[in-house]
Amino acid sequence: MKLDDFIRALKARLAPLENPYFRALKDGTLTREEFVETQLQFAHAVFFFSRPMLVLAARVSTPQGRLALLKNVGDEHGEGDLSFSHEATFTRFLERLGVEADAPWSRPLWPEVRAFNTVLAGACTLDDVPTALAMLGIIEDLFATLSTEIGRGVVARGWLNAEAMVHNRTHEELDLLNEEGFLAPLRPRFETEPAVRYQVEQGLELGATVFLGLYRGLYESRARRDRRSTHGPHSVVAGFE
Repeated sequence: MKLDDFIRALKARLAPLENPYFRALKDGTLTREEFVETQLQFAHAVFFFSRPMLVLAARVSTPQGRLALLKNVGDEHGEGDLSFSHEATFTRFLERLGVEADAPWSRPLWPEVRAFNTVLAGACTLDDVPTALAMLGIIEDLFATLSTEIGRGVVARGWLNAEAMVHNRTHEELDLLNEEGFLAPLRPRFETEPAVRYQVEQGLELGATVFLGLYRGLYESRARRDRRSTHGPHSVVAGFE
C-alpha cells in the first residue's frame, strides 16, 4: 500500500465530516454563541501550531528536510508579513464574528485545547521524526477540508458572508501545500522501510485522532459557562515574552 492509499483509507474510516461538531454546524443545532466560544478556544491551537514545527525542524537530519519544515513555519507567519500570519487572519475572522481581538486571552484555556497542544509539543520533541512529520501532515490535510466546511457553515447560517472568510480561504490555499511538505520525504521510505512505515502509520493515526478529538471535545464542552470569565495566562501557549 502506498502512503496516499493509507491516508485515504484512514479518512474514510474516521469520516471527519461526521464529527458531531461539523454535523451540528451543518444542521444548525450549533448556535452562533457556541460556535464563537469554541472558535475562541480553537484560536489557541492556531496560535500554537507553528511552535512544535520549529522544534521538529531542529531534529531533522537533512538540510532539505529542515528547509521544508521552515517553509511551513514561514507560511504560518505570512512569509514575513505578520498581517497575513495565521494568527492575524484567525484574529480577523473572530473580530468579524463580533469579538474583541484579545477575547481568546480572556477565557481560561479548555483542557481539550491544552491536551491537543501538549500532544503536538510532545510528539515533535520526543517521538520519532517520521511519526511527528506524519502527525503534522495529516492535521494539515484534514484542516484543508474542515476549514472549508466551517466556511460553508458560517455562510449558510448567515453569520458572515463569503468575502469575510479570510482565514478559511488562506487555509484552503495553503494547507494541502503544507501537508505535502510534511509527507513528501516519507513517501519513498513508507514503501521500502517497514520500520518507517510503522512510524508513519502511528503519526497519521495520532494526528487524526487528536485533531478530530479536539473538535469533538469542543462540541461536547460548548455549553461550559464557568470557564469564560477569567484571564490566563495560558502557560503552554503564552510562553516567555
